[in-house]
Order: sequence, then structure tokens, then C-alpha cells
Amino acid sequence: MKKSLYISYSFVLALAVLLSVASCVEPIEIELDEPESILVVEGIITDELKQQEIKLSRSFPVDENGPNPVSGAKVIVSSSNGANYTFFESEAGTYLSNSAFQVNLGEDYTLEIETEEGVYESTTARSETTTQISEVSSEKAVLNGEEGVAITVSNTGISGNGGSYYLFKYQETYEIRSPYEKLYDLIINENDDPDTDRDDFLVVPKPEQDYICYVTEPSSDIILSNTEGLTEDSLNGILIRFISKKEYELAYRYSINVTQLKVSPVAFDYYETLKNLSENESVFSQYQPGFLNGNIRSLNNSKEKVIGYFTTATTDSKRLFFDYTDYYDGNNRRPSHTGDCEEYVPNRESLRELLENGQVKLFAEDPPNVYQVIRRGCVDCTQFGSNQKPEFWID
Repeated sequence: MKKSLYISYSFVLALAVLLSVASCVEPIEIELDEPESILVVEGIITDELKQQEIKLSRSFPVDENGPNPVSGAKVIVSSSNGANYTFFESEAGTYLSNSAFQVNLGEDYTLEIETEEGVYESTTARSETTTQISEVSSEKAVLNGEEGVAITVSNTGISGNGGSYYLFKYQETYEIRSPYEKLYDLIINENDDPDTDRDDFLVVPKPEQDYICYVTEPSSDIILSNTEGLTEDSLNGILIRFISKKEYELAYRYSINVTQLKVSPVAFDYYETLKNLSENESVFSQYQPGFLNGNIRSLNNSKEKVIGYFTTATTDSKRLFFDYTDYYDGNNRRPSHTGDCEEYVPNRESLRELLENGQVKLFAEDPPNVYQVIRRGCVDCTQFGSNQKPEFWID
């Protein structure tokens, strides 16, 4: 039976603490002062020739904002062909291989981690056979009563019955435009002399355009699907992304790069179990599923819990572009990334402070030396994205 589902890695990072403080069937008092700190590992290496990535963090109390990255670790991936690939910390908790490498079919790989708390090792992972994305497409759709654009993916597997397992991720890039295009800036006149009539503000041409920008964001969910039980080893029309027509991602031009990762059945089962656990209304409820074990263990303490899974994957990617006008009338009011925008005239003292803090931009000067300003984001899209067009972008 074909399965398609979504999971969020934010759940991975909180799961250990939630489960560790809720282990009784009957009502309990929960103490969060000293929750158990559990190593969380995110590690998928692929057949792409690139710097591979491993992420390390520790679980965090439910009253904190996010995961605690693990710094200063030693990370090594070993291959059954005798090769060892060392990793360096590119940013807190994120480790990249010192050199680019790729997973080879038929070879086994093992992850080794050493932190201040101990040494950890994964079971071996072997890469799967390859499959290719045949199509990434988009169409108008209605999901849960909401109208929007659905993005789907289809692939072609090996001939024969189904039995392949996939994770999908994506990176989306979309164009945004400021509600107003202004060619001039208002700046503070640093050479102002209080003994002269010179104005303490200057209107100057903008050094670069800030009307059209581009925002790039990775997927926050992981999508899984498989061909188990199907007569053909291929997927058709798997939903990757749904964007409501009310969302500003659709307002002008949109692009999505979908990556398909083929993984082992065991790795798929891990993520599927994680999904099922995350769907519980509360881990403090009567049903307590227990701790979710991955394939990484502590070599120092057999009782220590570790969250995460190290695996290999063969990959394929495909990019899609479309415009707002492909699906909706361009003369209609488009969704905006800024919210309401209203110009006003602040007093001179407030204006200086607003400019120093980068909160406002010039809207108009009328009459001379009377400055109407507006929230920065209403005329400066660089507050939200980059005004440099991506190399892959096609207008």
C-alpha cells in the first residue's frame, strides 16, 4: 500500500526531553529543572559529490526556544573500502566533510562521533540503487477547503513490483516586490553645522535597487513515500508542497528544487515511527510509546539514549518555475509580504532616531525639508531577502 506522510525535525529535537519526563501511565508531577540531555544526530550522506553534512545537538527543555548545538565534536565517516572522511565545524552544531566525497553503491559507511560526553558510533549503512525524478509539476488545487497551488513529484523506479522507500526535501525561492518603488534615500547629514541653515538630513540616490528581491528557504518538513505493495516501482503525483493563494510566496514568480532521497527500508521505518509518535495529541497522555531508538549508540554507556539516524541515500533533483499569472489574474490584488504600509511625518528628533535604527525609509519630500517616511520593509525588500538574482533564476 502506498504511503505519503510528513514529519518535522523540530519534533526530533524535543522528543527526547518530552518522553524522558513522561514515563508513567498515571498522573504525575513533572519537574523540568534538570531534564535529561540527549544527543540528537541528523546524518544523511548521499551519492552527490559534495561536502557531506552532519548536524549535532542536544535535546532542550520544553520551556526553551530551540535545540542546543553540540560544538567541538570530532566527526568521522568511515567506508568499507578503507577511506576515512573527517569533518569540521562550519557553524555551531553543523559539521561538513573536509573534502567532497560521494556514496558508492555496494559500500558500507559508519559514522563515529566524539564529544565531551563520550564516543558514539552508528551501525553500518549501505547505499541503495538509484531512481530518477521524472516530473515535478504544479496545478491549482483545493486542500482542506483552501484554494492554492499544489506541487507534486513523480518518479520512475526499476522495473518490477514496488518496494522502494523515499524521503523528499525541497528548497524554494520566490520573488518579492516592495509595495512602493523609491529611487532616493533619506540619510542623516553627518556634516551638519548647527550654526548654519544647512538641513540635518539629506536626500540621496539609492546605491542599488531594493524593489525586487529573492527569498530562499529550505523545507521544514520531511516528506516520505514508498512503493510497497504497488505493481510498479514508481510514484505518481506525490504532494510535496501546497501553497495557499493567500500566501505571498505565490505573489510574483516562484521556484522549487525538489530532491528525492532513496533510503533503506529500515531508515524509512525509523522516520515513519517518528511520524506516528509526533501525531499523538500529547506525550503526557495515557499512551506512552517509549523512547525511539535510532541506529546510533554510546560506546561508553550502553544505557545512554541517542536520538537520530545515520543513513546513506541515492538522490535526484529537479527544479520547477511558475508565475502568479499562470494561475491567477495579475490585475487582482496580490498577497503582500509587508502587511499594511502607511506614510507619515515624524518630528525631527524622532526622525533621526528612526533613521539611526533603520526603521524607516523616505517616502516623499513635500514641501522641501518636510519628510514623509514609511516602514523600511514597504520600500526596501532587502529587509526580507536578497536583491541579487540567484544564478539559477530564469525570468
